[in-house]
Amino acid sequence: MLKTGDVIKGKITGIQSYGLFVENEELTFKGLIHISECSDDYIGDLNSIYKIGQVISCLVVDIDPANQHVSLSIKALHQKAGVHQKPVPAGAHAYHKFYWTNNEDVVGFQSIAAKMTTWKKNAKQTYGIR
Repeated sequence: MLKTGDVIKGKITGIQSYGLFVENEELTFKGLIHISECSDDYIGDLNSIYKIGQVISCLVVDIDPANQHVSLSIKALHQKAGVHQKPVPAGAHAYHKFYWTNNEDVVGFQSIAAKMTTWKKNAKQTYGIR
């Protein structure tokens, strides 16, 4: 069974400007390596480095079973020891870069949106705006 932190081999099945699509028929999954996860260096064109059909090693950094998304990283292979050592809040959908992406807690832009009306009202009063 595929799990976060696994190092797998996969075949590149597609290349887009934003990333590489990778498939592993044995483990029966398809995943995406975002361009930012391909290298620490700037990559202008993924086609100049990777080819469709090429087999590469990558690290599983996120599995979203609800949407059937698997996020992979080549860059994280070099950082594997520290990828998931930070505490993850209970019930949160964890990703190696983003720790607060669940819709159940009031975090991120949701909490800002909830307070925006009050902030606008206070600003209008403070600055005499009608």
